[in-house]
Amino acid sequence: MSRSTLTTFIALLLFSWSATCAPPASIQLLPSLVETTTLGPYGKGRGQTGSTSATSFVELQLNLCNSGFAGCYASGASIPEGGELIYATGPNVVTVNEICSSDTADLQSYLGEAWPNDYTYSVFMPAVDKRTAEAYRCKDTRFLYGSLVLGRVEKTKWKGVDPYGGKYTSQDTSNEQRIFACAAATGDHFACTTHLSSSSEPLALAQCKALMFDAIPYLKSTSGSSAKTVVGGDFNLEYDPDDAENAQKCVPSGWTRKGDGDVQHVVFTNDLKFASSKKYGLSYTDHDGWLVKLTTT
Repeated sequence: MSRSTLTTFIALLLFSWSATCAPPASIQLLPSLVETTTLGPYGKGRGQTGSTSATSFVELQLNLCNSGFAGCYASGASIPEGGELIYATGPNVVTVNEICSSDTADLQSYLGEAWPNDYTYSVFMPAVDKRTAEAYRCKDTRFLYGSLVLGRVEKTKWKGVDPYGGKYTSQDTSNEQRIFACAAATGDHFACTTHLSSSSEPLALAQCKALMFDAIPYLKSTSGSSAKTVVGGDFNLEYDPDDAENAQKCVPSGWTRKGDGDVQHVVFTNDLKFASSKKYGLSYTDHDGWLVKLTTT
C-alpha cells in the first residue's frame, strides 16, 4: 500500500470513527449548562429510611411546579413537601421536574438524610431559553429553571458520577426549550429525567423517542455504562393504546414502563423487575409523587 493510499485509508477511518461517535442529530449536548454536586457520607439527620435489601432499587418521580410562573406555584412550599417524601421513601434515584437551581441542595440534603452512610449526587440541567440560547430562568431570575436527577450509591461502591445534559433538536414555539439530564453512576446505575413539550403531543412523543432511542444509547456508550437504567419524568403523554401519541410508543424493546395514570412515567431496563408502585398526593404541586419499587435480577 502506497503512502498516499495509507493516508487516505487512515483519514477515512478517522472520519468513520468521528461520525460514529458524534451525538445523534435528534439531540444537542450542552455540557456547559450541567450542574453537578456530590455529597457524602451525609452522616446526620433523623436516620436511614432507604431499604437495606441488596436487591431493592426504588425510583421516585416528582414534578414540583416551582418555577414561579405556573398557576400551581405555591411560593416554594413544594420543595420541603417533596423533600419530606424523598426522606420518607428512601429512594435510590429521584427524578424531579420544574424546579429552580437553588432547590437542588435542599432536595439532595433530604436524600442524604435518607442514606446518611452513603454517597449522593445531583445532576441539574436547566431548560434553554430560545431567545438567548442560554439557561432559562425561574421567575426569581437569580436562579435557573430545569430538571434534576438525584441518586444514591452505597459508600463501598462509590466510584463517581458522569453528568450529561442537552436539549432536543425538535422544539415547539415556546421560549422554554425542552431538555434532558442524565447521570452515569459508575458501576451502579444510569438514570435520566426529562420534561417534554406541553403544547404538542406529537412533538412530545418525538422528544421522548429522541431520549429513549437516541440519547440514552449514545450516552451509555460514551460513558461505558452497562448498568441498570431508569428514566423518570413528566412526558406530557398518557398511556392510551388508542391514541396515536401513546406513551408506550417511546419504550424500546428490553424496557418496561410504569405510568401514574396521567403524564408521569418511570421506564427501566429489564435487568430491573417491577415490584410495586404508589401515588402520593401532594398539596403544593399539581402532580402526584410517583414511586416505583423495583428489584435487581
